[in-house]
Amino acid sequence: MVSVSAVGNRLTYQFGTPAKVEMTIIASAAQGNVFFRMDRYASMEYQLRFTNGPYSYIVYSMGANQRAGSDDVSGLVVMKGKQQIANMNCIRFSELNLPFDYDQLPEDSEEYTAM
Repeated sequence: MVSVSAVGNRLTYQFGTPAKVEMTIIASAAQGNVFFRMDRYASMEYQLRFTNGPYSYIVYSMGANQRAGSDDVSGLVVMKGKQQIANMNCIRFSELNLPFDYDQLPEDSEEYTAM
């Protein structure tokens, strides 16, 4: 299970099970450990990338596009450097939609895309 929450200008990424959180990253633009990216594929794709040392954890969501024949997708991509090492889709679609002003985050590079 992965979750992202927002409090003020800080985002918290957590990964683990309901019984045990395995990783927590507290991030902000000031700390330089979270980035935002928005792209258009079949529909709009939104992602947040949290960094922890050489690892990146990209949480993403993209809505369905009936004309293109695409379904809703959301998930987590894990990268070491610029190499993808894991890609986990959500069992149930979860929109990346937080009460947070993403404009205050640095725009992420195309090298770090979940798509």
